[in-house]
Amino acid sequence: MPNATPSSFRIQKYGPTDIARANADVIAPLLGRFLTGEHPKRTAHLLAKCSYAALPLEARMTTEQWRAAEGFGLDAEGEAFVRDAVSIAAPHTAYSAKLCINYASRYVHWCRMKGYPLTAQSIWSPLAIDLYSTTANQDLSEGTRRNYRAVLLRISETLLPDAHPDKATPLANKSTIAPYTAEEMGGFRDWVGMQLTPLKAHRALVMMVLCAGAGVRTAEMAELRPEHILRDPAGTLIDIPGKRARLVPLLTEWEEWVDPMLERRPDTKLLWGNITRRDANNIVSAFTQYSNGTPPRSDRLRNTWMATHLVAGTPLKMLMRAAGVTTLDHLNLLLKHLPDVDDAQYIRALRGEAQR
Repeated sequence: MPNATPSSFRIQKYGPTDIARANADVIAPLLGRFLTGEHPKRTAHLLAKCSYAALPLEARMTTEQWRAAEGFGLDAEGEAFVRDAVSIAAPHTAYSAKLCINYASRYVHWCRMKGYPLTAQSIWSPLAIDLYSTTANQDLSEGTRRNYRAVLLRISETLLPDAHPDKATPLANKSTIAPYTAEEMGGFRDWVGMQLTPLKAHRALVMMVLCAGAGVRTAEMAELRPEHILRDPAGTLIDIPGKRARLVPLLTEWEEWVDPMLERRPDTKLLWGNITRRDANNIVSAFTQYSNGTPPRSDRLRNTWMATHLVAGTPLKMLMRAAGVTTLDHLNLLLKHLPDVDDAQYIRALRGEAQR
């Protein structure tokens, strides 16, 4: 990192933004027009220094490649705006230009749908990014939405370095997603039967049995084979492999679903069926996105499983073992979603009468 005084430009942990900060008044109004029109000599020289010459090859996508990219939904004007923004910001971030393009394209498309003018001050406003991060993509996890916001804010900080005096709204203030109600769970049982192909019906069945019945995580589900479903005189056990290897008894209410799940499974080594995605954490969201009806979320099913045990009085040490966790940081956040007890139950429990 070159030597400089703090007053000359703002230094971020990923590197200085001196060019963008010193010339933001010139660069920002030109987003989307780097390659069109004639620019004054100083401006043209500045754009040459901080635009496409600084980008890696993965960011130099042709118009045809952009329009073939699933989910971008931008017209030519929007594409040019995103390309110019990323060409300046990507070299000053810890993220790949390809990732910046992906996130920025989806965000700018949302802004256009909301009627925002295609200007740097409007699109890259921290308030607009904050609104997008807290209201859009509610089907995604809080962690994923934090990642989206981190990338977008880094682009914004590079393009509008003086527009970031305030902290963003927390996406989660030490909270956890609520478990499903009994009525919602009943609807998801019907959802399994709504699937239009045998493979989708099987995967819906696997998701419900394992996530709601044994608290299995998505990545763990991707490793399970039929031989990991064990039958025992006391019930069905899920032998979860991997770094959190453990044996989890299936909740009794889901045991009648096990035989259909095993009988209908595809002829593959994995219980889920063939997995072509590199990131196993996304197999469920990739499936539910194109399923028929309104699907459940795997993390909420897992929380429903944990809440069921907490209400039933399962000892915490046993539940932590079954959940594959070593701290109470997550479990205790579920407590606010559990039903309150009346005074009589409270007194009996605290006197130890429930243990007699």
